[in-house]
Amino acid sequence: MASEKMKKAGLIICLLMVAEIVSAQTIFPFASKSNRDSVTVKLKDQIHQTIKLPLNDSTSQKWMGAFWAMELMLYKPAGYEEKISLQLSRLSQMGPGFQRAFFEMLYTLYPKEFDVEVHPIVKQLKSDKVKAMALEYLALSGKSAFIDPSDKFLQSEYYLHYKYMRSKTQQPLPSKKDFLDTSFLPNQTVLCSFQSTSRNIPGYLMIRLADGTWMKNEKGEELKFPQLARAISNLPFYLTNGNTPQGLYKITGVDTSDNNWIGPTTNLQMVMPYENNSSEFFGTATAYEAHYNNLLGTHLQQFIGLKESYWAGKIGRTEIIAHGTTINPEYYKQQTYYPNTPSLGCLCSPETWNEKGECTYSAQAQWMNYILKPEQLPSYLIVAEVIDL
Repeated sequence: MASEKMKKAGLIICLLMVAEIVSAQTIFPFASKSNRDSVTVKLKDQIHQTIKLPLNDSTSQKWMGAFWAMELMLYKPAGYEEKISLQLSRLSQMGPGFQRAFFEMLYTLYPKEFDVEVHPIVKQLKSDKVKAMALEYLALSGKSAFIDPSDKFLQSEYYLHYKYMRSKTQQPLPSKKDFLDTSFLPNQTVLCSFQSTSRNIPGYLMIRLADGTWMKNEKGEELKFPQLARAISNLPFYLTNGNTPQGLYKITGVDTSDNNWIGPTTNLQMVMPYENNSSEFFGTATAYEAHYNNLLGTHLQQFIGLKESYWAGKIGRTEIIAHGTTINPEYYKQQTYYPNTPSLGCLCSPETWNEKGECTYSAQAQWMNYILKPEQLPSYLIVAEVIDL
C-alpha cells in the first residue's frame, strides 16, 4: 500500500495534469459549425416527423425526444400549437413520465398560453411532481387550481415547495460580503456562485480564500468568472431539470464528460445533501439539518433561500455539476442571457468554439485552473441569489 506521502504527491501530479489539459486549446468536432448546422437540421426534422404522429403509449418516447429537442433550441414548430389543447385533454391517460416531460416543454415554450386547458386537469395528474408542475404553470399567470382537501398532494413536499415559491420574493437576500463572515466554513476556500433572482441574468463565480478574502488577479482586482444558473425550462429549483438550487454543494472531484453537449473541458463534480449515499455530504453526522446549518454558520442561516439545495436533495434532485458547454449559443440569440447557454439545472460557464471546433475562450477552464493550482480542491461550493450582483 502506498504511503500517505506518496498518495499526496500523486494527487498533486494528477491535479497539475488536469490543469494543463483544461488550459490548452481544445479541438472538439461536435462544436464545429458544420456539425452544429447538421445537428440543428436533424433535430428539427425529428420534431417535424414526430408532430405528425398520434399521441399514445407506442409513440410517447418519440414525443418525449421531440420535447427535449424543442426545449434545447427554443423551437416551436409550425402547426404543433394547434395540437396542444387536444394533447392536454388526453394527458390523464399517459404515464407520469410523459406528463412530466410534457409540462416541462409547455412551461418552457408556451407559458401563459394554455391556462384554461390546464386548470381542470390538475386533479387528474398522476404524481405529486407533475401536479406541482401544473400549479407552477398556472402561477405564471397569477392563477391557481382548487385541490381537494383530502388529496394527499397537499401534505407532500412538492406542495410545500410550491407554497415556498409563492413567498420567496418577500425573503431578505444576502450580499456578497456576507460570505466573508468568519462563521461560514472558517479557514476554508469556498467557491461562491452569485446569481440574480431572475435567472435570465447571468451570474458569476468568485473564490473566497481561506483567509477570508476574495481571490484577486495580478492587478489586485477581484476575480469574477461568468456562470449561468438557469435551466432551459426556468422551472423552480425543486423540480427535475429546474434552475440550480441555491445553497451548499459538496465537491467530490473533477471529471471529463462523455456528453457532447457539455464538451471536453474539465468539470467540477458535486453532490447535494441526500444525493447518492448521504455520507458523501454529511459524513458521519446523523442530524442532517443541524449539520447543514452549522456549515452555513450563524450569520448565513438567516437567509432561508440558502437551504434550497438541502430541500432539493431531500426531494430527490441529483447530478448537478459545474461544467462548460458546446451548445450552439445562436439558439438563444434573442434571450437576455445570450451568449450563455442554459443547461438542465447545472452551473454552466460559457465557452466559445470557432468554425473548426476549436475552443477560443473558456470561462470554465479559467476558474478551474485557479482551483486546481493548489494541492487540494475546495470542499464546498455555494449558490446564492444576492442583492448586489
